[in-house]
Amino acid sequence: MIPFAATIGVDRGKRGSLRLWIPLFLVWLLLLPLVLVLFPLAFVVGLWARINAFRLYGVVWRILSSLRNTLVEVTNDGVAFRLRVL
Repeated sequence: MIPFAATIGVDRGKRGSLRLWIPLFLVWLLLLPLVLVLFPLAFVVGLWARINAFRLYGVVWRILSSLRNTLVEVTNDGVAFRLRVL
């Protein structure tokens, strides 16, 4: 299943910290019209490039599904950034 939420945290040491919760299901809803337009285009390009379009759709779905429980942490001189996909 694709992830439905993410948290972003920024810790600036003594200057405080910030934590945001982002509902990814709203992002997926906003991207849905674009996906519906690109779906047939990817099928045609797949036929032209001799790529199985249904396999391509499956690979993209598996990549989106594997984003779940991803944690990215970046630390630099007193500032820490954290992104967690739920």
